[in-house]
Amino acid sequence: MFKSLFGRPDEAGHAAEPAEPVPAGFVERMSQQLDRLRWQARSAGARLPIEILPQVGRIEDVIVPLLHHLDANPPSIEEEIAVESLLTDYLPTSLTTYLNLNPQFASEARADGGTPGDDLVQQLRTLQTAATELSHAIYAHDAQDLQAQGRFLRTKFDRSDLAL
Repeated sequence: MFKSLFGRPDEAGHAAEPAEPVPAGFVERMSQQLDRLRWQARSAGARLPIEILPQVGRIEDVIVPLLHHLDANPPSIEEEIAVESLLTDYLPTSLTTYLNLNPQFASEARADGGTPGDDLVQQLRTLQTAATELSHAIYAHDAQDLQAQGRFLRTKFDRSDLAL
């Protein structure tokens, strides 16, 4: 019986059921989501304002190093939620909402002179700023953890509680 748990045939010669696939880790899932967003933006091509692809690239320039950092330094739950929200909600919602517009309407100017394309550009700039601030907060949190470890070590080893 135990042999079948490890993928070997059981006594009756039947192959064991394959194990459930292990869910991808946080960083892997977020990297895959970033790839999907990149593909969505690039495949939309001419339907997007010309400024969008470079703006998505600037967001990637912030997120990719952050994901590499989080791969080596597991994030807190709050950090995970913030990164995941950015990549699975805020950014895709902006892109998808724009792409779902009638293309004729997407280029029409409103009474204020702006277009839905201008709105998308502004939203992506806001998301770039948010991504930058988030990455700085995560890096600062890690720096604070290092400082706390240093204080602990100084307290523990510089002046011993056992010293008379």
